[in-house]
Amino acid sequence: MNPTMLIIFGLLIVGLIAMSAFQNKQRKKQANQEQEKRNRICAGTTVITIGGIMGTVVSVDLDEKSFVLETNGTLIKFDMRAIYQMQLPAEVEAKIAAEAAALVAAQEAAKAQKKAQKKAKSAPAPEKKEEIAEEKAEEKAE
Repeated sequence: MNPTMLIIFGLLIVGLIAMSAFQNKQRKKQANQEQEKRNRICAGTTVITIGGIMGTVVSVDLDEKSFVLETNGTLIKFDMRAIYQMQLPAEVEAKIAAEAAALVAAQEAAKAQKKAQKKAKSAPAPEKKEEIAEEKAEEKAE
C-alpha cells in the first residue's frame, strides 16, 4: 500500500474515534441533566408525559422512581422516565433560582478573594517601598 494512503486512513480512524468520544460526552451530559430534572419533581409540578397525558403530580416515590399524576380527577402512576415536559411550582422555581444566585455570588466572592490575595503577595511591603524610594533618591543625587 502507498504510505500516503496509510496516513489518510490513519487520520480518518483518529477522526472517527474523536467524534465518537465527543458524542459520548454530550450524551452523558444530557442524561445527567435529564436525571437532575427528574430528581427535582415534587407535588404540585405540572407534567406532560411522553404519551401526551397532562396533569399535576400528587406524590413522588424516589425509591421506585415513580410519581402519581392527577388528571381530571383520575390518579395514574407513572415511571419517572415518562416525563416529557414539566413545570415546577413557582415557589420551587424561586427557591432554585435563589440557590443558583447564591452559588454564583459565592463563586464570584471566592474569585475576588483570590485576586486580592495575589495582589497582596505581589505588592511590595511598605518597608520595601521606602527602601526602593531611598535607592531612587540616591541614584538621582549621584
